[in-house]
Amino acid sequence: MPFPKIPSRQDPRWAVLGLQLTFLAFGILFWGFNRSPWQIAAIVVTSVLTDLTLHTILRRTTPLFPLSAAITGTSLSMLTNFAHGIWFALLPPFFAIASKYLFTVNGKHIYNPSLFGIVAALFFGGGMITPSPAYQWGGSGVVAFFVATAAIMLVRVNIHRAWLIGSFLLFYAAQVGFRAYILRHHIPAETLFMGAFTSPAFYLFVFFMLPDPPTSPSSKKGQIGMAAIIVVIDLALHKFQQFSTLFYAGFAYFTLRGIYLFWQTRQQINWRNAIQTHFQAALAIAIIGATGIGAYKASHSFAGSQDIGFKLVQIPASQSGLTGAQGDILERTDPQMRHVAKWLLSVGDAGAVADVNQDGLPDIFLTQPLKAEADRAQLYINKGNFQFEKFPLPQLDPNRRQPENHGIIASATWLDFDNDGDQDLLLGVGFGKGILLRNELAQTGKLGFTSIAEQAGIAPYQISTAANVLDYNQDGLDDIIIGNVMQRYLPDYNTPQPYNIFRLPKPQYAGDRRMFNVMHRSWHNADNADENWLYQNMGNGTFQLVPAAESGLQGKHWTMAIGAGDLNADGYPDLYIANDFGPDELYINRQGKGFQAIRGTFSGSIGRDTYKGMNATLGDISGDGKPDIHVSNVHEKLQAEGSLLWVNQSQAGQADAAMFQDQAAKRNALNEQRFGWGATYADFNRDGKLDMAQANGMADDAYDKKEAQCPDYWYWNAQIALTNPDVHGYADRWADVRGRCVFGNEANRLYLNQGDYFIDVAKQAGADYTGTSRGMIHADFDNDGDPDLLVTHMTAPPTLYRNDSQPAAWLGLDLVGNGKTCARNAYHSKVIAYPANQPPIAREVYANNGLAAQSDRRILFGLGSLNAKKIRIQIQWCGHGKAQEMELETGRYHRVEQP
Repeated sequence: MPFPKIPSRQDPRWAVLGLQLTFLAFGILFWGFNRSPWQIAAIVVTSVLTDLTLHTILRRTTPLFPLSAAITGTSLSMLTNFAHGIWFALLPPFFAIASKYLFTVNGKHIYNPSLFGIVAALFFGGGMITPSPAYQWGGSGVVAFFVATAAIMLVRVNIHRAWLIGSFLLFYAAQVGFRAYILRHHIPAETLFMGAFTSPAFYLFVFFMLPDPPTSPSSKKGQIGMAAIIVVIDLALHKFQQFSTLFYAGFAYFTLRGIYLFWQTRQQINWRNAIQTHFQAALAIAIIGATGIGAYKASHSFAGSQDIGFKLVQIPASQSGLTGAQGDILERTDPQMRHVAKWLLSVGDAGAVADVNQDGLPDIFLTQPLKAEADRAQLYINKGNFQFEKFPLPQLDPNRRQPENHGIIASATWLDFDNDGDQDLLLGVGFGKGILLRNELAQTGKLGFTSIAEQAGIAPYQISTAANVLDYNQDGLDDIIIGNVMQRYLPDYNTPQPYNIFRLPKPQYAGDRRMFNVMHRSWHNADNADENWLYQNMGNGTFQLVPAAESGLQGKHWTMAIGAGDLNADGYPDLYIANDFGPDELYINRQGKGFQAIRGTFSGSIGRDTYKGMNATLGDISGDGKPDIHVSNVHEKLQAEGSLLWVNQSQAGQADAAMFQDQAAKRNALNEQRFGWGATYADFNRDGKLDMAQANGMADDAYDKKEAQCPDYWYWNAQIALTNPDVHGYADRWADVRGRCVFGNEANRLYLNQGDYFIDVAKQAGADYTGTSRGMIHADFDNDGDPDLLVTHMTAPPTLYRNDSQPAAWLGLDLVGNGKTCARNAYHSKVIAYPANQPPIAREVYANNGLAAQSDRRILFGLGSLNAKKIRIQIQWCGHGKAQEMELETGRYHRVEQP
């Protein structure tokens, strides 16, 4: 067989390939491309092999040198978006190359292959693939200029499509101007113009996709007509608030042009040969496609029993007493910020569980920041039978009544910072000073609290929705980490101006917009929030801030959740920080001497995601005794990213990116087509494996309803996302979110652990609440040996579920440290249960674990069908020292005190 002829160096396709490879290299190394080298290689190789295979089978002519296929592959590598893994990368290039052989007129393909691959993947990909977001390019007009300049140079290389490109840019500018005028009351004109003409993806479409010589007209008239038709179709699609309009408009044009060419040449067609050729192409493509589908299904078969072994029964508020009436917080924000207040205040509805009065029943603190004054920041005492009673906390009245001056309470964490045996309360505050309430039960014998944050040294101005507790230096005292989700002070003032959404500074001169510079400056690597703080417990009732140079905590990211646990079995708790609008952060404890940041080299490795990290939940879901990490993310139109499930593959003491591998897709835990928030691990059916409850839904119109059918805000968000930081970084350039929804009616999920994968059983379990949920908190509220579930919502009362599980063996532990080598709450103590004829089960004691959630501190082992009255366990107190072994009776809780 002769070797294929290599195209000459004058072939313009070499220049195209070179430029696209350059973009890819910059994208994965310096910009925000969420594709790994392996995914890019998979796309390019699939394009090349598919082209070679179909060419060999169908055309049997001179051997093909797949230069065009390589260009298609590199183009799709830039323009498609999907979760980590290889399988989703194969679909767009298969469709793209197949279109060259299936949709032809007189032997010439009618669609630009890359465009067809994208559109086909959108139609047939089940929502798992979307076009790449504009922010992957770094959100900079400089990048757009680089792409445009390179493309203009390319136009001069013998493709003769200047009329097409020039007329399209002219028509499109006029169209955007028309839309800006029509929408002037909805979104600033600058946002639309900057979004369109500073987007590198737009220039890639214009300079690399439209002027493809085989699929575009060569005449001046034809090129101008093509530009006009695509712009008109694009405008029509915007009328219906469609996404990816240019791709669909281009697809529509190529379809119409193909029909026209077919009609023009219908008399010359040899119908018999044409039918035979297209049948052969369809058959070959079908065989290849069926083979791929079969291989995918064989490796992604997620089956489960219909009998899930438990039912979650919702407890009505009339019984539980857990109420949450509508409040007026959104209306009390500064008038200049009310159009985006619902977006900025879309997190903070948290729940924290602990036995605060030591009666053996878990009690609840709920923040409910957007609710009525009577429901905000309330402690509920468990009276038994899923009935709760408010306990007065007058110390919090200033925050409830005057959030403008004192801030809103947005996170809650129980801890025993003074090792006196009762539960103190740390409260994170948005736009105010932090709060620490000391429980006086141990001193007075009566439940009551004293506010001591100022004297304890942990009351700085903060905008915090995340905190956690860990003894980072293993001195037997609970230390604290506090995360800030936004910048505490406005950046452009000479004297410090606290950022307070309830009261912005007044303009000091005409055109003063400094007070609006509060939004994220990047969609994939925002670093304009504020520092996270590590406070060391000094043992005398005070805390000392550990300097960043000593703690090792880096950056100013939009921190949403902080997970703390021993991830590498060295006896010291580590940190996983989930950040919105950018990469998460893994910090490995350096033996109590601060933390080491761990970051992989390429996308797909830990610390290199460009996702929207909403949650960090730790626990051993794989059954190997090592804590894995679940991070909720967005998987919607424009952002087919999905959750991360970092499975722990570390060796003891390891501290590098190879410790974790994302297996969310492999284990069916992507939470696809959902806007994910909090999640909790719990063994709901008591089979010994940790299951996962997942909260979903972004923003509804429950508190600002304007229309019977809530309009979608995501379309407007898409326009904002196209702009550079000097546009989308300012709140006054955002569209009005009031009365609009952002995936506001989504069902929660309950993933049942099948060992190697999860299946969603929320509907069977009765836990498929639809709305906007945030915190997922599990606790055995009735002490019957199975985990119940509490779910918080931004604009609805909390939902409480009783777990009615089938009979199963179990063992519960309430661990109490000695207060010397291990703090009294025994956080990060490790327990291994050894049931007979079953694999060992490992658990760790956590404080906060998941967004807006502190679950039952007690450890609950589900033992399934175990028929033994006693079971052997091993306790490693606070994760270090010699393990303590004992045998305990099953079917009850045990209070175990460290010697």
